[in-house]
Amino acid sequence: MSTQEQTAGLRARRPGRGPFWALLAITGLPFLLALYLFLHPELVARFGTLNHGQLVQPPRPLPAGSWQTLDGRGLDAAALKGKWSLLMVAEGRCDRGCQKNLYYMRQIRLAMGERRYRVARLMLLSDGVVSEDLRRKLEPFEGTRVIVGPGDARARLLALLEVDRQPLDGRMFLIDPQGLLILAYPPHPEWKDVLKDLERLLKVVQQ
Repeated sequence: MSTQEQTAGLRARRPGRGPFWALLAITGLPFLLALYLFLHPELVARFGTLNHGQLVQPPRPLPAGSWQTLDGRGLDAAALKGKWSLLMVAEGRCDRGCQKNLYYMRQIRLAMGERRYRVARLMLLSDGVVSEDLRRKLEPFEGTRVIVGPGDARARLLALLEVDRQPLDGRMFLIDPQGLLILAYPPHPEWKDVLKDLERLLKVVQQ
């Protein structure tokens, strides 16, 4: 057998890259394409009106590291992957505006019906102040994970959320299942606007 024939035989037996690219196309590309179309709805008229939240361009990945929650458990970006996360920012005193945002996040999740299990609720304390009064105010909103520290990790997350010059307290943000910050809302947003954006995203992305 000639050298050329041997080389051809080895190439024929060598596993190709076809399965790898096919797997990538099945798992990753549909999500990225759907998300791109959502972020640029003018490209596809059937997607309806523009989003209500402010687009974060480019989307920002959540910082690495672990945060501490009010219940003493750890939480990191990897734990949020696979779900759409609503994140609100508030001071530890949690005034009436803060309590309204907590209520709205709960109602938005409930309004998703069977898809509510794909939505996580997060609250980030901008000052890290924890009190018994805060714990009492959070009782009606079980399931909301409250990020209280540590200070350096909490500060990095707050810095990530500074997408413009608006104050962070009272704002709400949306994080996609890949752990990317994609939408920002003004302080104390209209909950129906957030709901509409989330409904469209779940419908378009199907993840």
